[in-house]
Amino acid sequence: MASPGVLSMAANEENLLEVLSRYVSPRAAENLVRRALAQRMPTSPGEWAQLLEETLWPELRRLLPFREMPPELRALAREWRELAASQVAEAEAAEAEEEEPPLEVVDLEDPLARQHLARRLARLEGVTGVVVASQNGKEELFSGEPIPLDLAYPLLRRQGYGVFYALLEREIVALRPLAQGYIGLLARKEANIGRLLHALRRLISLAEVSG
Repeated sequence: MASPGVLSMAANEENLLEVLSRYVSPRAAENLVRRALAQRMPTSPGEWAQLLEETLWPELRRLLPFREMPPELRALAREWRELAASQVAEAEAAEAEEEEPPLEVVDLEDPLARQHLARRLARLEGVTGVVVASQNGKEELFSGEPIPLDLAYPLLRRQGYGVFYALLEREIVALRPLAQGYIGLLARKEANIGRLLHALRRLISLAEVSG
């Protein structure tokens, strides 16, 4: 049985050939990919994105009158970039968890505790917005335009997520349901996702501790 890495490589190559075949013949697409892979064999999603953007795209632009990368190729490169970022975030979060820092108990129903927590989380590197919400109140701090996160919270609870994050066009959103409320972070896209998730995972609610 092939290893997961081999299966992933084959799937990436197949996706690349399928998209390229929309612009050149299947034989030409296969030749392009074969020549590119002969120069370097990608071993991660980020390297596949690099292969497409730095090796295949210049060659394709030489063959066809394209001024910019076609939407389908851009979408494939973006998908690989986001997958690479996700893998890095998971690895960083796992590494942070191995350090086993003490958990922090927070009382979301206490207005002063919500305020203190929001201010502290807002000082994390790259963070541009914080929401600390409970049944009876909410503390919000945003350096720019606020983003409404209340609609995402019920979905997270129904799906059973402990921590959730999403990569937006220019920002990261991370959410942690806690007791009957949630904590949300908005950060610049270049922020360290692993550290943000780590900061959220170590928080537990006073209601959970007291039973």
